[in-house]
Amino acid sequence: MYSLARGADSLLVGRFFGPAAVGLYSRGSILLIRPMERFLTPINAVLVPALSRLQGQHERYRRSFLQVFEAIALVSFLFAGLFLALSYPITLAVLGPKWNAAAVIFAAFTVVALSSPLTTASTWLFASQGRGKDWVLTSSTVSAVTLCSFLVGLPFGPAGVAISYSASCVLIELPFIYYIAGRQGPVSRKDLWTGCLRHLPAWGVVCGTVWLARTFALDFSPWIQLLLCSPVGLLAAAAYIAISTPSRRVAANLFSVMRDLKNARAASVG
Repeated sequence: MYSLARGADSLLVGRFFGPAAVGLYSRGSILLIRPMERFLTPINAVLVPALSRLQGQHERYRRSFLQVFEAIALVSFLFAGLFLALSYPITLAVLGPKWNAAAVIFAAFTVVALSSPLTTASTWLFASQGRGKDWVLTSSTVSAVTLCSFLVGLPFGPAGVAISYSASCVLIELPFIYYIAGRQGPVSRKDLWTGCLRHLPAWGVVCGTVWLARTFALDFSPWIQLLLCSPVGLLAAAAYIAISTPSRRVAANLFSVMRDLKNARAASVG
């Protein structure tokens, strides 16, 4: 259901603005959506079965989920901030100068990257707890909201569709999914909001620092801008993690989380 609604954006853009516009839109979105999917799919394949085996152990279930959830939040926020600040040179470097208009669309989808990985992770609670009704309710509601966001943004062109969709993801879909996912089971709404918001400053720190650094590199080519500004963003991320206790804890646990996921995957295959 959601996949059908999610694919309606390209159909609408193509229908009302023609093939050139849909090409612009699809290239702007594919720069970020595909990497996000590849980032989350293997985690989903391992974590949901692992959580299902912890059904009767509420504290272990909660701890295991939140470790992965907060790691996803931190990584997503850091890279969303980096990609937003560098959206223009990334678009030109990857797609070429004739696709410069896709930079606004790519920038809008970096905002989706703030919420989409976390809403996807929250739905794993439904699968691992056998909450089929909640999953159907969430999927149908989010599908309707997604479709409406496309229609709202359509009069403003492909960029309007992307911006409207990104706003709906952050302002409507994320709070709704947290509300449904956290109303039952070991992981509460407070857990979801705390695990998300405590790392949100990382996005602002990285985005602001890189944005400022790029103002001194505007005369250089897109590739040079990326080579100069990306390390600045990574250094800003490292500095933030060093001074933020929650983020430092998540970063310290990141390798153990990856090891646990790998072991869980090996056990499921075996």
